Amino acid sequence: MRQSVAELQQLCNDILQRNGLSEEDAHIVADILIEAELRGRSTHGLVRLPGIVHRDAKRRPMKLARDGGAYALIDGQDNLGYLVAHRCARTVIGKGDQTGIGIVGGYNTGHSGMLGYYTTMIADAGLIGLAMCDTSPRMVPWGATEAVLGSNPISAGFPAGKGQVIVDLSCAAVTNGQLMLAMKDGTPIPDGCALGPDGHLTTDPQMAREGAALPFGGHKGYALSLMVQILSGALVRASVVPERGSNYGLLMIAISPSIFLDPRFFRTGVEELIERIKSARKAEGVGEILIPGERSFRLRETQLRDGIELDEDLSLELADL
Repeated sequence: MRQSVAELQQLCNDILQRNGLSEEDAHIVADILIEAELRGRSTHGLVRLPGIVHRDAKRRPMKLARDGGAYALIDGQDNLGYLVAHRCARTVIGKGDQTGIGIVGGYNTGHSGMLGYYTTMIADAGLIGLAMCDTSPRMVPWGATEAVLGSNPISAGFPAGKGQVIVDLSCAAVTNGQLMLAMKDGTPIPDGCALGPDGHLTTDPQMAREGAALPFGGHKGYALSLMVQILSGALVRASVVPERGSNYGLLMIAISPSIFLDPRFFRTGVEELIERIKSARKAEGVGEILIPGERSFRLRETQLRDGIELDEDLSLELADL
């Protein structure tokens, strides 16, 4: 079933407000979910709405635990992770504008959705954005068979001469959202991505959920995940190894190019690098070399025009919320 973006925004807003969110908060969460759908990240899109509705969030006012010229620390007070991350993004943009560089941490929060949403916010403000967060154990350390680390996504956003460069990736070879979709569709996951509860490789998404994901790139993904978990966990007062949905942490950084050069020269430099990459000699069978985020933004434009195709089962589930 294909629906317009406006229809889905109204549907999400209505569902969220019926379930206790204010009009402003409902708009924020709906926008994050729909943006994920627009960019083809359905694992972080409307499939998350039932879980949000059924989550027992306390919805107490967030607290500013620390505040300095270039930094802040926000106690999410167990609010929805989407709202805490949005508050952190707005705060770090203000810090970056004011001082040239801002760093903001958040704790006592939960799943915050597609991190690329927040780095896009930062890049839209003309700043370089970095965002990372920890999650409950979903991934094994390299050489282990037990999940200790989260999938620990990391994102970066760069303003360019024509649009943005958005890097957004998980440290895990397969994410929990991808497992959920594979289970729903009855399809296997790629080989070499996950272990079952017995510690052996599996392509069964249900067994992978009961087991653990492997880090992408072997020991390199493991090292990157450890870095993210330290910066968005131990550093910001979040749980070092959080339980599911409890005291997750996040860290955001905003850098104004103006601390080093005229921002116009920075954007020109990024654009020059992009042009060099896209004009590089192509491998056999490759029609075009894409920049991180480019495919997602193209899909976004198409779906803004044509609407978003929703799975029939999901449409029925949303209608019952």
